[in-house]
Amino acid sequence: MMRNTKWIFKSEKFRSINDNLDKEIEQILYNRGIESKDEIEFFINGTLENLMNPSDLSDVDKGVERILKAKENNETIWIYGDYDVDGITSTSLCYLALKELEINVKYYIPLRDEGYGLNKDALNYIKEEGGNLIITVDCGISSISEVEHCNALGMDMIITDHHEINNELPPAHAIVNPKREDNKNSYKYFAGVGTAFMLLLALYKKLDKKNEIYKYLDIVAIGTIADIVPLKGENRLLVKRGLELLKSSKWQGLNMLMKRLFENPMEKKFDTYDVGFIIAPIFNAAGRLEDAKMAVELFVSNCHITCDKLIYELINKNSERKEIQEEILKKAIDKIENEKLDENSVIVVAEKKFHHGVIGIVASKILDRYYKPTIIMEIKPLEGIATASCRSTEAFNMIEALNSMRDIFIKYGGHAGAAGFSIAIENIEEFSKRMNEYAVENLNSEDTKKPIKIDCELSMIKISFDLMDKLSLLEPYGFGNASPMFAIRNCKYTNFRAIGKEKNHLMMDLIKNGVEMKNCVWFNSEDMLETILNNKEIDVAFKLKMETYKDKYQYKIFIEDIKPSKKIMNDIKDLESLYNLKFPIKSIFYTRRDLENEKLNISFINEEVSINIGRNSIGFLDNQTKLILKKLNDYYGYRFNVKIDKIIRKDENYNVHIWIHKDDEFKTLSFETGKIFKEIKEFLIGDLEYNSLQKKVLKTIFKDKKNVVVSCKPGRGMDTVVKTIEMYYKMLGKKVLIVKEGKRREEGYDFYVYMGNEVLEVSDYNLFVTNNKIYCDTVEYIEDDYKIPSNVEVVSIDELEYHENIFSIMLPLKDKKRIIESMNKGEKIFASEDIRTIL
Repeated sequence: MMRNTKWIFKSEKFRSINDNLDKEIEQILYNRGIESKDEIEFFINGTLENLMNPSDLSDVDKGVERILKAKENNETIWIYGDYDVDGITSTSLCYLALKELEINVKYYIPLRDEGYGLNKDALNYIKEEGGNLIITVDCGISSISEVEHCNALGMDMIITDHHEINNELPPAHAIVNPKREDNKNSYKYFAGVGTAFMLLLALYKKLDKKNEIYKYLDIVAIGTIADIVPLKGENRLLVKRGLELLKSSKWQGLNMLMKRLFENPMEKKFDTYDVGFIIAPIFNAAGRLEDAKMAVELFVSNCHITCDKLIYELINKNSERKEIQEEILKKAIDKIENEKLDENSVIVVAEKKFHHGVIGIVASKILDRYYKPTIIMEIKPLEGIATASCRSTEAFNMIEALNSMRDIFIKYGGHAGAAGFSIAIENIEEFSKRMNEYAVENLNSEDTKKPIKIDCELSMIKISFDLMDKLSLLEPYGFGNASPMFAIRNCKYTNFRAIGKEKNHLMMDLIKNGVEMKNCVWFNSEDMLETILNNKEIDVAFKLKMETYKDKYQYKIFIEDIKPSKKIMNDIKDLESLYNLKFPIKSIFYTRRDLENEKLNISFINEEVSINIGRNSIGFLDNQTKLILKKLNDYYGYRFNVKIDKIIRKDENYNVHIWIHKDDEFKTLSFETGKIFKEIKEFLIGDLEYNSLQKKVLKTIFKDKKNVVVSCKPGRGMDTVVKTIEMYYKMLGKKVLIVKEGKRREEGYDFYVYMGNEVLEVSDYNLFVTNNKIYCDTVEYIEDDYKIPSNVEVVSIDELEYHENIFSIMLPLKDKKRIIESMNKGEKIFASEDIRTIL
């Protein structure tokens, strides 16, 4: 039995617009809403200089002026935070940044028992301690009565918050929130720490210290990643730079923690997994189990002894948190299974002694297991209430569901995917009933299937160092910019086995069209063993990761889902991927030889592809890159040259990073014109013949010595004609100018080509290629008149892959010849539109 999943291919309307990017990379960007050339440029090459103007957020300038007034009057500013990682990092950021400006600053973070957000007792305490101005971080947007209380105490408040604005704005001095409708910039995705950072960026800009605020971005990155906000636009810029700073953080506690958690942080490339699953839980544990102030203290302390002690305590708290979490998770699952709560539309579990600090994590794990909206509550009998953490599926908006029954809560808030509330114990049963009734009305059967969102199909041969290097341009991955999901259909498999201490994971080698990927892992999938064994061919959804072992790179497939293959297909999609590969490609080889400015070349010896100096082999390419080059050489006659990018010395070897270029330079030792033309043709199209139009044009130019106007549709092989002319003239030491539409003719060339549909002076060109019909007495006019034979049916590439006798320009040369012979004999052929290149 297959899992309850549905595969969603996200790129059906995709159309390539960038000649410099591989189609797969463009598809992934398109799926993330990155569609125009400018958006692609910003996404890949954007820097901190591209950040939005912080003053575009309403009240930012007002907040800056109030902070400067506090500095001038020697007032004390209190940072009021929250006990999660976003709140902890926001508090630490503001404390450090304001302290650097010699502002009197203190901070307050409520205990979890005090509840989320502002509370009046805390405000009274701050007033008693001499507070004049409060800056909230990651909270405050819904605290109307608390802000009124703050005003009555004679204190001003600047709210920085990123949560949804469900009511009127509180009467604070300034309110900075990316979700305000009156912001000049429409970007809404900042975490609390990102919102606070924009206020501080404006402050530092005002003081002409803008570049000094960027050193805090490692703190900003931790909070942004931990709060699971979309890693797109401004967030991506902040996190990308922040992850780089984690290698050698300027903050004593954070720097020491990195050295404790990671073997060699100075050489590590930090990613969102490191933050989300290793670093952030350490800080989160303090707020979940005890007091989040100790986590802030680690960020802000510059005392080695204090930081060492805090790290020890935080790591122990995190271990304690894991034990409590596992115990509660087991109890929750037992209750769900025993009472069949998973048969409901929404899973609601309420129990005493469920530690409120971990019920959010437990809810997430229950959601992953059952893929149903999940609510976990801790019942507090002495207080007469229960506190809840909610996690939801993509199809079910949790905050809208809670909004529909707001009368039943003491307090609530959150987002579409995650929320929380407190409720009277006697209302729990009614809540569960109303929530499930709401879900039944708003969910259909498809919504209960876990979506496997696939960015694109991927040819197995493309999984190489080059692809992994290009995918790294899309990092950092995270919410809103997920690690790309790929699919390969009609795979065979071998070496299939269960692995792990409890044999609850599956591992196999995947094979398609002679390409093999070893040790592909599917975690927690023991339930699928028999199902897979009953199918000879499978479709695989997966993610990719590049790892190192003994100083060598390995490409790993991590399986997300498997389905039985339904249709038999040919390999045209693999050929399309190979044929459209963008050069240069990046690769790596390993050698013990110390290289210095040597000229490298690639040689094909039997099944090996080696890197040589002269005739001496000094290293071999990895199996995937070898297969790419060998197939391109065998199928299309491609040749290659190599340039060293960089050399990195490792313990085991030298890692030599190289660029592999397609060698398009035509060379010949012939002097006879006929032989030169023959060799040019073979260089361009192998032992195929020029098509009827190409022959007419070349004869008119070279034999009849006439200038030509050619009227034809695109795809009739005129690029090949132009390349033939270019190569021949280059052999004569002459130059050809190719003028594309929108460009203009320049003097000083021996042969002029125009390709486009503008109305230009035809006599200025030796070859004029257009869709239009243009007559001129001084040049030869050739109008294309090809016809598709009646035995050829033109279909799309998607349909082409289900037929046997097919033609495409992407076929290997030997297969093209065979199909052309079959076509000429009158046999039925299915072809893509590029059949016209040979007619």
